[in-house]
Amino acid sequence: NGTWNKRLGWRAWGDPLDPEESAATYAKYTAMVSRDFVLGPFQKIHIDGAWFGGDDLDRLSRYQFGLFEATRIHGVPSSGLRFDDILLARGAYSFNVFDQYRLDLFLDQAWGRDRTLGENRQPITGIGTAINFRTPWWGTLVRADIGKAFLPDRYKGIGSTVVQVMLQKPLR
Repeated sequence: NGTWNKRLGWRAWGDPLDPEESAATYAKYTAMVSRDFVLGPFQKIHIDGAWFGGDDLDRLSRYQFGLFEATRIHGVPSSGLRFDDILLARGAYSFNVFDQYRLDLFLDQAWGRDRTLGENRQPITGIGTAINFRTPWWGTLVRADIGKAFLPDRYKGIGSTVVQVMLQKPLR
């Protein structure tokens, strides 16, 4: 996958004596492979690997980790970590009974590179678990997800535990 982007307007930002330039155009690209292994009627293992890269990325266009991003890692908060490129490997085990009751276990590993800091990649590991269950109210489902990340020392101050609880109402 690849995208080329052109901003309608842009300007330098940051310290007026030493501003950081933003590019008028930038490109982002992704390569991903994944595989599912069905262990039985209710169990599955999912693995995937991906590379996220780009050209002329700035603070607004760099890759970040978020709850709804393709680069999601369990336990990594949505803000604070931004990279020019990311190598990502993830694995998940799911026990799912008719999409009504589900238990997931996650193991995520990423290596991110911030070119403003050099060419070295920084490792980020995340683990997590999630549970889905049907409620007795109005046909809704609850999904609770908790993750813990192990971040490089540079990012220790931003926190490394993320809890998400969603109430889902299927459309009819």
